[in-house]
Amino acid sequence: MNCPECGQENSDTARFCVNCGYQLRASRRVTSELLPTPAPDDIDDTQVPSAPDFGQITPAPISDGSTNPLPRRPTTQEFAAGDFLLMVVDDTPDSLVLISLHLQQSGFRVITATNGEESIKLAEASQPDLILMDIGMPGLDGLGATRRLREHPTLKSVPVVALTAFSTEGFRRAAYDAGLDGYLTKPVDFHRLSELVRSLLPETKAEADDG
Repeated sequence: MNCPECGQENSDTARFCVNCGYQLRASRRVTSELLPTPAPDDIDDTQVPSAPDFGQITPAPISDGSTNPLPRRPTTQEFAAGDFLLMVVDDTPDSLVLISLHLQQSGFRVITATNGEESIKLAEASQPDLILMDIGMPGLDGLGATRRLREHPTLKSVPVVALTAFSTEGFRRAAYDAGLDGYLTKPVDFHRLSELVRSLLPETKAEADDG
């Protein structure tokens, strides 16, 4: 390329003349053009990327409009027969054995005493849940032993059931006046005995705590 100013021959890529410095070509500029904004009618919906579909989010079930409830254990728990310790007091060996075996076969734990004095000492040591008390015993009889139990600080609330051959109305009244909670005549009806024992024992630990 010849310089138009001085006629000097220059290379085709030269920007300035090597002789006089005349600018042979303009410098390159990097330019950008904004694409025209298309009108709304010109937009092809098929080319517009859609938002990703993550599926419907279902909230976890809640209780009372708050947070998910934690599983709760039952507030009460039923007692089993083996949870209870029963005392049988009788000076007749046959009655003592028969009643004790019946209660043990029903699942209860059983201790025995043969007179009123022994029953007080054994009850203090073992703290039974219920006492089946014979009434007609030598020495301290069942009524006297029950009165002592009702005065004892830790035994006064233990249910006591009378087991006796006496069935007169006056004797029944005397038994209840002494603080007995139930009354069964001999020979013992074991079905009625089981019902009475169950009615006097708490069914659940919540009831025992409330009592």
